[in-house]
Amino acid sequence: MSPDTRALFRWSGRAEVDGVERDWSLILKAWRRDPKTDDASHWNYWKREFLAYTSGVLDELPGISAPRLFGASDQGDVVFAWLEEVGSDRDERWPADRYVTTALHLGRFNGAYVADRALPDAPFLTRTYLRGWTNWLPWSDAVRSRETWSHPLVAAAFPTPPVARLERLQTMATPLFDRLEALPQTFSHLDAWRANLIATRSPSGDERTVAVDWSFVGTAPVGQEVAILVGGSHIWLDAEPDELASVSPRAFGAYVEGLREAGWRGDERVVRFAYAASAPLYLALLPLWIARNVARREWLERKCGRPIDEVVRGWAILLDHALDLADEAYELVGRLD
Repeated sequence: MSPDTRALFRWSGRAEVDGVERDWSLILKAWRRDPKTDDASHWNYWKREFLAYTSGVLDELPGISAPRLFGASDQGDVVFAWLEEVGSDRDERWPADRYVTTALHLGRFNGAYVADRALPDAPFLTRTYLRGWTNWLPWSDAVRSRETWSHPLVAAAFPTPPVARLERLQTMATPLFDRLEALPQTFSHLDAWRANLIATRSPSGDERTVAVDWSFVGTAPVGQEVAILVGGSHIWLDAEPDELASVSPRAFGAYVEGLREAGWRGDERVVRFAYAASAPLYLALLPLWIARNVARREWLERKCGRPIDEVVRGWAILLDHALDLADEAYELVGRLD
């Protein structure tokens, strides 16, 4: 969260309920108007999450859930929401199986809106989130800069920098975005990676996934959600880099299973294209991340909870996988018509 425009507070105490003292807690989330993101169509519109909660579009979601809203206040340039505190497992590392289970839940969520559930159409929802995210910063400059690849740790992880493959991705970005945005769209969280997901259980013991931070919520092609789950969870090494090659296909398969459980009966090739194209476009900023952060050793090791050489090696694995998916997307796009 940006400390200038957003803040998060936890309130707790004890109260007597029916003669019994009980603990209670709430989350207070605050957003301050940001003139740079004051357009509802902006991918990072400052008020979007507040409006998502107060409009009711996050109530009774299929497949996953959002924290309950207990109260809200709109004071013009500052807005507040009182939210349920969901028991958090955010300090725990998920095993690979939990990412696969989450992909299944996200498939049920997305699938409901391309089966029989009405697609929300509120003006504050994102509609071209990934295009805005990928074009947010000049990542192509970092691709071509020798400084990006010259740090000894980076040079060891990338003996042959993938400059040509990244330049092809930049050339193909606009037609890929155009094709993605023409595909069937579904209601999507669009920031569903490990830091924004909580694994819980229902009263009957079934596994549940609660998603927080709905700042990018909107519509997106079926398949983009799981690309962000897999890619985003590997950026800061929440997920194990050495498991990426197995988690990626398993998560995609579970996601498709969730779609079908929700009633979707579409062409799996379309979903696969959305996954294969969205992952590299979402991760296109990774060379810029490398250029900006490798020198910040102490911060980076604290952020990822790993030695810096493991972080850079993980990024190399992730970028190579993303570019392999890009090659797959280039092949698939011509077969969709």
